[in-house]
Amino acid sequence: MPFNNEKKASYGRNLILMLVLTIITFTVILKRNDMNHLISSLKSADGRWLLFGLCCMFVFVSCEALNMYQISRSLGWPLGLSRCEQYAFIGFYFSSITPSASGGQPVQMYYMKKDRIPLANSSVMILFIVFVYQMAMLLLAGIMALIYPNLALRTAGHLRYLLPFGLVINGGAAIVMALFLSSEKLVQKILLFSLRAGTWFHLVKHPQKSRQRILTELKQYHHSAQLIKQKPLLFLRVLLTSLLQMAALSSVPYCTYRALGYTTFSPGELVTCQSILTVSASAIPTPGAVGAAEGGFLFAFKDIFDADSLKTAMLLSRGISLYLFLLISFCVCIAVQIRISRSKF
Repeated sequence: MPFNNEKKASYGRNLILMLVLTIITFTVILKRNDMNHLISSLKSADGRWLLFGLCCMFVFVSCEALNMYQISRSLGWPLGLSRCEQYAFIGFYFSSITPSASGGQPVQMYYMKKDRIPLANSSVMILFIVFVYQMAMLLLAGIMALIYPNLALRTAGHLRYLLPFGLVINGGAAIVMALFLSSEKLVQKILLFSLRAGTWFHLVKHPQKSRQRILTELKQYHHSAQLIKQKPLLFLRVLLTSLLQMAALSSVPYCTYRALGYTTFSPGELVTCQSILTVSASAIPTPGAVGAAEGGFLFAFKDIFDADSLKTAMLLSRGISLYLFLLISFCVCIAVQIRISRSKF
């Protein structure tokens, strides 16, 4: 990836950390289990339902791409849908290998900049998408809890240590992003404070030039933010798309449930469990929420799967929603980098 050596080292460390956490997590979870039974269960799973689960993940990423497409058109600088798909895959990959999914959005903006999309425009779009995503995550969990209150209460009880933390962090993040989108003075104060700090520590070589560039970018940023605020229907469309996105992600456990031959519980009941788990585990500051998501799955779905199949279901669900899709996203990142490298010549 075309980042400086420090960035490359940072992403490399995060990837190694993710691998180490994954090995530790699965070693602890699978300890003292009958591996022959586990392997037999994996082999006997219905591949058609697993493929459908993978399709749900493509819907998940494509919904983010669709939101980029909708917002860019509304702001007057339309992006092609295929280009939006590339940015969405890049976001998934880098969000998955960085703590608290913090790396996806900066890298998306980096590649948009390479495609000559102004930083002021891309930052507003990405911030808006993440803000609505946070709202959709909480809203879906709330809606499913109203539809299946008893199951939601049991699941929340199983996740009683993780869920409050997730609600506070995700709710707080949504509030902060709303302030960034609505308060011109707040954004300006934060950026200028960062510039002064960078100057103090001799990290900024040309402070006056940087200040002027920041103020110029801020004008475009707030112009784009104002356009978004003037389009309530755009907010509604993005919110509905984000709800579909969250529903697709939360449907992966149901696909594994059916792949293992179960039929007792409905799709909505498994979506309820997963939506609450997503709120609970997404705020954990490990790459890809590794550890919390796997352990949380065993608690959230203990009333859904038999004890003999619970860990198999966890392996299949996380294998589809993170590990396999991480590999697919990595391949897309390589293809995008090749495209950008060729465009320089």
